[in-house]
Order: sequence, then structure tokens, then C-alpha cells
Amino acid sequence: MKKKYNIFLLAATIMLSLTGCTSDEPFITAGPDDTPRFLFPSSIEGSVTVSRSQTREDVFVFPNKATDDVEEIVVTPANYVTIEWISDGQVLGTGTKFSKQFEAGDYEITIKATTQAGKVATRTVKLSVSALADDPKINSKEKNRWLNPGNVITIEGENLADVKVLIFTPVKEEAATRAEVAEDGSIQLPCEAAADGKSVAVTLPADMVKGNYRVSAVKDNGERFGCGLVTVTDEEYVDPGVNVIYEGPSEKLAWNAIVWEGEEYAKLGITPGMTITVYVNADADAAGAIATGWWNDINTGVKWDDPEGGCRQELPQGQSVMTYTVTTTEFMEEQGFAVIGNNFVVEKITLEEPAETVIYEGPSDKLAWNAITWSAEDFPKLGIHVGTVITVYYVADEGAAGAIATSWWKDINTGIQWDEPEGGCRQELPAGSGKMEYEVTTLDYLNEQGFGVVGNAYVIERITIK
Repeated sequence: MKKKYNIFLLAATIMLSLTGCTSDEPFITAGPDDTPRFLFPSSIEGSVTVSRSQTREDVFVFPNKATDDVEEIVVTPANYVTIEWISDGQVLGTGTKFSKQFEAGDYEITIKATTQAGKVATRTVKLSVSALADDPKINSKEKNRWLNPGNVITIEGENLADVKVLIFTPVKEEAATRAEVAEDGSIQLPCEAAADGKSVAVTLPADMVKGNYRVSAVKDNGERFGCGLVTVTDEEYVDPGVNVIYEGPSEKLAWNAIVWEGEEYAKLGITPGMTITVYVNADADAAGAIATGWWNDINTGVKWDDPEGGCRQELPQGQSVMTYTVTTTEFMEEQGFAVIGNNFVVEKITLEEPAETVIYEGPSDKLAWNAITWSAEDFPKLGIHVGTVITVYYVADEGAAGAIATSWWKDINTGIQWDEPEGGCRQELPAGSGKMEYEVTTLDYLNEQGFGVVGNAYVIERITIK
């Protein structure tokens, strides 16, 4: 197979050298004024992305002899092109081969081919490097990685008890100006870890340059571990999943309600899993509820002041919040949505999308060329739609293979068989803990075939959607 593929590349190179790129006249060899073309990875024009995953113990090698049919990047015109490997705005290497050990985190590695005339073509390798089970980690929630300088910041995570220093290395053009900064722009800051290892406290300098940084955690024994990207900014964090549907203050409620019904309710876009939050300012003896327009519980239909299961709340004097997570819209579709009660002002009402919904909690039995599946009839109950990101958290043995697929073992977005060389969804999984992710772009195949997580030699810890 390998020899045939190399012959194909040789033939393609010869054809390109015999075909004019800049005029109607043929020419014998590609010259310095021609636009560079990648023959590997991919001879397809446009944006081509290759995905790879491994653990932080592995050395990233590209091309990889175990998975690729070629041993080096192939670009024409070969004699007039410079190849650079770039990540986080830094040139990590040059030439037709590249290898490097990366800390845990997600990386975009750009393979940039530049001719002597300054013409450029690129390919992207998305690399996901997973931490080992006992490594220090920072939780992935965006709010946890949004840091304001000049303050003591508490960063949540796991296995952080022995961490004494956090290293912040700027990404792209960001560069710090302080004396503590190393040549690569990084800054080392002492931190204090919680005894349970679930957080560290660190003070960011007030003059720390704003931008994106990679964070590394250093234990008291000097071991260093990658913890991914954070954002340093003066701006207040705004949860992208929060939608303000009412901005007050309202008039003081006096056994009445703020109500959305019919088309006005439909425009709110309330779906199961969302959290409704009502910010109130109450007088003494105030009572209120998040309810339907008929003053019933939105999830059960029970009357608001029923002693058994009603949604009425006695509100403390002053500012407070009422929250409710929606499990069904059945009653609201009939009765509308309302904030009801007496003796309080509504300051704001928000809807919040669930950050991540768990649709399967393992651990599963170890997969042995089988699958965990939902049939075409059961699939709609999962709440997956176009734009949903499906994430599978796993623990794999050596030689494991898996995929996020339909229950017929086909790609959920293209319908291509899972192990097809061109476009199949099969992934070789590195040993240890890791994750597979896939964004849904169409429901056509899932609605027909159902949904499955398929493969061999790994245990599924959980499956989430967001």
C-alpha cells in the first residue's frame, strides 16, 4: 500500500510540474512564482484539518509512520518552498518532518508552506494531548479560565495539592513586560493549593499583559504539567449560555404576575435542561414563584400554593434570587410562563443553557468490537440537535479504536462507514484517559440509524452533550 501511495504522489508531482499554474503555456518544472500545493496532507485545495490525539507521555510525530502512507510532508514546488511548523504564534520547527513532546492541552499546529515569491499555503493539525489520571488539572469551564489581573484568583481543578507555582506562557503576540518574565514571555507566580487539591489561589500582577496564556502547574518536587489555556482580561466574565429575557426593575408585584403566553412564550426559546433565574428585591413577608401563567408548577403542574409540591417560595427581605431548572415544557406550552407573587420587585430574569448534559454515566463494560447505542426511536429523547457537541470520556488499553457514530457504525455527519480510509470516523485511541468529541452538522443519519459509541478495547466513563 505504501509503495503504491508514494508512486501516486510521484505521478501527481510530475503532472503538476508539467501543468502551468500562472499561464496557459505548459512548463517543464514548477518555479518560484507558482502557488504552493500540498500533496500530503491531502491534495484537496482549501482548508484541510488533520486531527490527532495522544497522552502527554507520547511524542507527537508528523507524519506518523504508523498511520500515514508517507514519511514526510509533500509540497510543490519542492525546490522553492520553506515549511514551518507553528503553534501559539511560535515557529516550533522547519522542514518536511516534525516531532515534539507537548504538555497536556489542545493545540492547533499550522504547517505553513511559503515560496520565495511569498505565496503561502497552509494545513492545520488539531492535536489533543490528554493528562494522565493523577496529573494536576484545571477544570475546563470557561468561567474558571477567565482571570482578572490584580486580584487573588481561585482556580478550580483536580490533583492540585502539591502545586506550588503556576507558569503563564503568552500565546501569539502577547508579551509581558515585567522583570520576572522569561525569554519566552512566561511568568512564574507562586500559588497556594487547597488541602483537598481541588483549587489553587494565585495573585495575578495588576500590570500583567491581557491576552491568552498557556498554564503549567509545577509541583514542589519540580515536576511540570500542562493545564491548557486561560484568558487574562479586565473584562467581567459573561456566560455565553445566559440570555436576559427581562430587564427591570418592574413595578412591585401585588398578587399579580409578569406573564408570557402563546407566541410571546414561544419566542423565549425555553427548552428542557435550561435554568431560569429571577433576581428580586423583596419587602418583608414577600412570596413568589417561577410558574406557569396559570400559577402552576412549570414541571409538575401542581398549583403554586399546594402544600404538597407547590412552587411558592417565601422570599427573604432584600435582594435574592429564585432559580428553577426546566425538565419539561409541557405545561408552559399550554399555560405560558410567569413570575408571580406579592411584595417584591423583579430586577432581571435570565435563561441559562446547561453547560454540559450527561446522557450516559459509566463506567461501561470494556468494548470488544461492540457499541453502546440508542435506536432511531430512542435517539430524539437525547436532545441532540444540529450544533450539539458530543463528548465521550474514556479509558483505553493499548491498540484501542473507537468512534462517535450512528448505531450502524457510520459517520454521523457523512454516512461513511466508520473504518473507510477516506472520511471514516474511526479513531486510534491512545492508552489511558482521554476524550473523543464530534459536532453534529446534520440529523439525517442519526434520525434514520440512531446513535452509538463504537469500537474496541476501551471503557466509556461518560457521554455528554452541550
